[in-house]
Amino acid sequence: MSSNSKRVRKPEPYTSGKDCPVQPGDEVVGEYSRERLLRMDERFRERMQRAIERGLERPPDGEAPERAA
Repeated sequence: MSSNSKRVRKPEPYTSGKDCPVQPGDEVVGEYSRERLLRMDERFRERMQRAIERGLERPPDGEAPERAA
């Protein structure tokens, strides 16, 4: 055996990219109802406001004035 007896394998083609067509059985991730998205947004805004009040986060520059609830 020679010293260059390592087997060289060809790389497998990448088949999971965005450019690949959708295959039967593929699942779409991230489908939320509008109500669910609104609840998620509300929770995020409440928690962000709490973090800003505690000094853990900074408000964004040029923040819009408070909205009336």
